[in-house]
Amino acid sequence: MSNPRAILISVVMAILAIALIWSFVNQQKSSLLQLATPKKIVVANQDINALTTLDETMVRVDSVPQNYVQPGTFSEIKDVVGLITTVPIKKGEQLLQNKLLFEETQGKLSTRVSKGKRAMTVPVTDIHGVARLIRPGDRVDVLSSIDYGAGDREKREVKTVLQDILVLATGRYVVASVPTETLQDPITGKEVKRDLRTDTRFTNATLELSPDEAQGIVFLLTSGEGSIFLSLRNSDDRSIETLFTTTAEKILGPRSSQGQEGVKIQRQPRWLEFRGTEVTPVY
Repeated sequence: MSNPRAILISVVMAILAIALIWSFVNQQKSSLLQLATPKKIVVANQDINALTTLDETMVRVDSVPQNYVQPGTFSEIKDVVGLITTVPIKKGEQLLQNKLLFEETQGKLSTRVSKGKRAMTVPVTDIHGVARLIRPGDRVDVLSSIDYGAGDREKREVKTVLQDILVLATGRYVVASVPTETLQDPITGKEVKRDLRTDTRFTNATLELSPDEAQGIVFLLTSGEGSIFLSLRNSDDRSIETLFTTTAEKILGPRSSQGQEGVKIQRQPRWLEFRGTEVTPVY
């Protein structure tokens, strides 16, 4: 004869298992429905080039499943009108905040300077500024060549004075801004935009420095013209090297200035001339 208590326990366990399965299925169903719920976002209505100011005709509102919505989207067209694209955008692509910039914020360098830092501009040439291939957002080391002393005591030393320094701007091209400059055409008088990304005509670079580092740069710039050099580094390389001052003795050796001192050089004659029984060298 079967045990009624065992049968009752089995039935209760079965009911509990069914209840747990039913709860799990409902939770999964709710999650799937939530992910599939469409969300209204702003997408491109056409192919849009970089450095384009958006208007109502270039964008539209579309419904996209929640699971496919990227971070930083817009929900209304009015939120993107007047913004500038920093990269090309394809038709149907979602408009993201990190691909758009406000035009009125362009050129305001103070918003790009970190708290506790200062912006300092240094002169740049092909030789002193890596052939003007430096761009905003790059990181550089600052080197200086200093002459000091006078007469026979004059010396020159080269030192890497700063390492891993952020470039905030090159000329008028500011980091994290639309790389354009509005100019007036001298012939037509119309306003035209110049792309600063390929500009190599700038004559200065603006660096982000601490107040103490800024003082050091002023000292170097006033110690002699052309004493600042920039060396470009990999943006992912944040290491700080231990470097010593470079002098003539380090490059040429400790005996470079005395290498020929006290040594008499013997010239060989071009030919020997015979005169009677004597041989006379001719130089």
